[in-house]
Amino acid sequence: MLPAIALATLCGVAFAGSVGVVTVGAQMTGPPGEEKQSPKPHSSAINPASGQAEAIDAGRKLYVTWCVQCHGPKADGVSRFGKYAADLRAFWRGYGEFVTIVKNGRTDRQMPPWKDVLDDAKIAQLGAYLETLAEEGANWK
Repeated sequence: MLPAIALATLCGVAFAGSVGVVTVGAQMTGPPGEEKQSPKPHSSAINPASGQAEAIDAGRKLYVTWCVQCHGPKADGVSRFGKYAADLRAFWRGYGEFVTIVKNGRTDRQMPPWKDVLDDAKIAQLGAYLETLAEEGANWK
């Protein structure tokens, strides 16, 4: 079933999520432009799963299931389609903004909202995993 979900996500076809229906309309119009980094995080939220080994492992599994298709196996934004999505290793917006982006998506950049698929605990696990991949200058706090 996982390959079918990945295929549906990549092809921009509607598929049934765990709670509802998610419609993805991904069209590759070129690589997303890199945004200028803000010197300050957008939020002071703290990831409750940060640094927890079990959460990190669960987050890795969630990443492979839901995120790797676009953000790539190294979370650097490079997938089999090329530079397609944001480099999550260099995420600078802070954990609170990460939660908002995952829940609501970035439809202007072809990222669907995941709030009907991933609850707060799963988003925290994803964040905990991605923190382990962070490059210097990233902000997951």
